[in-house]
Amino acid sequence: MLKFNSQSPISGIMITAGSAIGAGIFSLPIAASGMWFPLSIISLIAVWVISYLATLMLLEVNMQYEPGTSFNTFTKEILGNTWNIVSGLSIAFLLYIFLYAYFSAFGNIAAHTYQLIFNKEAIFSQRVLSLILGGILAFFVWKSTKMVGRISAVLIVGMVISFCLTVSGLSIYIEGTKLFESSENILSKVSYIWSGLPYFLSACAFMSMVPSLYKFYGKNPKTIKTSLFYGALLSLLVYIAWLVVAFGVIPRTDFVAINAAGGNMGDLVNGLEQNAAGTAVSGLLNFFSNLAIVSSFFGAGLSLFDYIADSFKLGNGLMNRFYTACITFVPPAIASFFFPHGFIAAIGFAGIVVVFMFFILPFAMVWKTRKLNVVSSYRLQGGKILLIIVLVAGLIIGFSQSLSMLGYLPKY
Repeated sequence: MLKFNSQSPISGIMITAGSAIGAGIFSLPIAASGMWFPLSIISLIAVWVISYLATLMLLEVNMQYEPGTSFNTFTKEILGNTWNIVSGLSIAFLLYIFLYAYFSAFGNIAAHTYQLIFNKEAIFSQRVLSLILGGILAFFVWKSTKMVGRISAVLIVGMVISFCLTVSGLSIYIEGTKLFESSENILSKVSYIWSGLPYFLSACAFMSMVPSLYKFYGKNPKTIKTSLFYGALLSLLVYIAWLVVAFGVIPRTDFVAINAAGGNMGDLVNGLEQNAAGTAVSGLLNFFSNLAIVSSFFGAGLSLFDYIADSFKLGNGLMNRFYTACITFVPPAIASFFFPHGFIAAIGFAGIVVVFMFFILPFAMVWKTRKLNVVSSYRLQGGKILLIIVLVAGLIIGFSQSLSMLGYLPKY
């Protein structure tokens, strides 16, 4: 019989980091181009700390129940059915947003890769490529979850190797003067911080792994905390390395054109290629980009597929899986066709949903259970003051994204 306490945290660390790192990493330089390197690192670390504390709030709630209890179960029992319904819709909406973003990015990076290989424009437009390639991946999800799992395992290994090789290859082109450019006073860059915070939050959304790690390790808060902390720290180091490469290779002024072009994955990759000579580096960069988008697509697609199947009580038969696949993939596919440059906007909008799901809900549940003196195997230290600080920080990030969407915040 499996003994949870004897398990190493290594698996949990990899699961946590793997869930956070994906195609969304390409949104970070775009979102942070206005504030630039020094301020982006400070802001990213601040968001990371707040996200980790929010994760521990969710852990406190989760550990009041038995391993394997779903997010929906303890939301319903603590806050009631209305909150549970809103929570469920938010999860579905968040996954749809991510799928739309990945459909959009898939077509964009595929068109760029085709042009790099054949030195001419792709036969199909980005809109059509999004439908074709996304449809192929959706087909794999429809046919077999086991097949997707095997493919994803290979993708993750390939993504790790290609990322390390890409960063190593690009590192020789990093210039310190670009990282710490002083064409503008640092105070003039502060105003760009607020619009970038939601993207950092989306990148640090490792809170969703809490129920899975609890199910895996059982009532062992020390091992779960270790997994969450080092997994989150690993993702933070990867993000910092990526920002160093992006901002050290591409001049800040070049991001004006990148953002104007839509700020999609292919636009950023093209900017890196233009400032880093060598077909080998370009090939590695495109290889990593394509693996990242396919891996993220499978992750979000399979999660939404399972959620839809459970919500509509659809079985695992071939036709039922076909109906589930249609409900899962057709809406974001259509959206990506009519709005092909929504990758950055979608990732930012997801930040608002993350605030609700992983800041407001956990705060409300922890606040209520502490008030009722409910016993938990783990308790976040810091008292009510820390809980309020985490909530307020999350609300500020959500409010910033709202202002950005309404056009009240500057965009670089």
